[in-house]
Amino acid sequence: MEDITKICGEKTGQFDLSEIGNDPNFVFSNDPNYDTVVLFYSDGTKINVNSWIECANYVSGGWSNTIISNNNYEEIYFFILFTFALSVIAYKNIYKKYVKK
Repeated sequence: MEDITKICGEKTGQFDLSEIGNDPNFVFSNDPNYDTVVLFYSDGTKINVNSWIECANYVSGGWSNTIISNNNYEEIYFFILFTFALSVIAYKNIYKKYVKK
């Protein structure tokens, strides 16, 4: 509950998160008095929530208001190997051109 208060703000009204449960058809009502909060999930998904109950529901489901960094190590390894391969090719070409004469 502490994370919910920190991210979503103070509870305004009577809300029961257990009413929502895992109902995929639950429709959240927009609260015009609530400032939109942007939430992020661990896979990089981003959503905007427009009511306290919607925010509380997502935060209790693992969403956060901070971007969770997922480093793509495969991309880094690719660039390292690509640079290494180019270096080897360049070295061989320079070696053939200037040293083997």
